[in-house]
Amino acid sequence: MTRTRFGPLPATEAARCAPTEYDETTGTHLKGTAHDFSARLLGGVCGIAGTFSVLDDLALFLRHILTPTQAAFGPTWIKDSLRLQTGALTPARGLFWHPAPDTDPAEDVWVHYGFTGTGMWISPTQGRWAVLLTNKLRFNRDREPLTEIRNVFRSTAIAAPPLDITA
Repeated sequence: MTRTRFGPLPATEAARCAPTEYDETTGTHLKGTAHDFSARLLGGVCGIAGTFSVLDDLALFLRHILTPTQAAFGPTWIKDSLRLQTGALTPARGLFWHPAPDTDPAEDVWVHYGFTGTGMWISPTQGRWAVLLTNKLRFNRDREPLTEIRNVFRSTAIAAPPLDITA
């Protein structure tokens, strides 16, 4: 994962990012900077915000989750991360992942959402993964339109016959 890093990004890398939310402090749309206020107070990164990546790196990460090696996250950590860790609390959560909304537990579909609208889904049982890179913050923070797009994308990507993609 050579192009994944914590921000804020250097100007050369930030220039390749899609502009997102308008920042009244700087008078510009943010690029290569975490939107999370706490992350910005902490120099641009905290445990819940500030990671920047590209599709190739995310694909590599998700493939590793499906077929782990000891060199990175081992099988035990991955198995535990894709298991409910919050007991009967609502919403249910694992480590990094939570059960994908509107899915049957038998489908074994887990999701991780990013604040800017991104989403990653994985189903170890089905051996499937999907990534949606979006930019919901360009105009506003309204989640409603993106929720439907995410759900349609997930159901299409996970339920559709697998593609033979090699990277």
